[in-house]
Amino acid sequence: MGFLVKKIVYQGSKNRIAKYIVPIIQKYIDDNNIETYIEPFVGGANIIDKIQCKNKIGADINDELIALLKYVQKNPTIPIAPKICSKEHYMDVRENRKAGGGKYSKEYTALIGYCASFGGKYYNGGFGQVRTGKRNIYYERVINLRKQAISLKNISFMSCDYNYFKDVKNCLLYLDPPYKGTSNYAKSCMNYDHFYKFCHDIAQNNFVIISEYDMPSEEFKCIWQKERTVCQDANRINGQKATEKLFIPNL
Repeated sequence: MGFLVKKIVYQGSKNRIAKYIVPIIQKYIDDNNIETYIEPFVGGANIIDKIQCKNKIGADINDELIALLKYVQKNPTIPIAPKICSKEHYMDVRENRKAGGGKYSKEYTALIGYCASFGGKYYNGGFGQVRTGKRNIYYERVINLRKQAISLKNISFMSCDYNYFKDVKNCLLYLDPPYKGTSNYAKSCMNYDHFYKFCHDIAQNNFVIISEYDMPSEEFKCIWQKERTVCQDANRINGQKATEKLFIPNL
């Protein structure tokens, strides 16, 4: 199983630690004969694209992101992608989005937002470029997305809030929400107390695994952790250490 191809650069992306997380999730699926795997915060699809399961559902509240993932499924060469994205074009797409859209499609808006924004901070971190100007960072990301396309084929993508899945049964849900205390996600307004309750409620009839830095210890058990260097984080400078953890609800 390969884990080296960089995919959509998405704030909070798990691509760098997928090689640790995926085997843990996969073991739960295999040991318990799970037929449906759900990611309500699918983001750049850097975990779900490596999971083996009969049914895979990737959801996100960001409808532009979902439009892009669906587009890439059907158009793996991504013909809408220009070879060059200038800062001026990036700003034009961003301002059109702020004004309510209309000039560019949702999938194109997402493509420019994720491939040309600094650090995957969707239209919130400025235009991404290297100081020397010798690399086309935007197009490198487009090429990586093309490489990811084949692994997105058998995933059902949908745009919805995580609460949409409150009534599912006999599934495994991997939840990777915007981490508490971070900001600048594309569309994020988390009520964490409600989210914790959701995790406990859904775990009555499903397997639930959550990614976070910390969760209430009386309610959740840490089953894995690893320190890593944060490259681009909303509230951390480059090179700062953070401990990624996986939790399950205490039942």
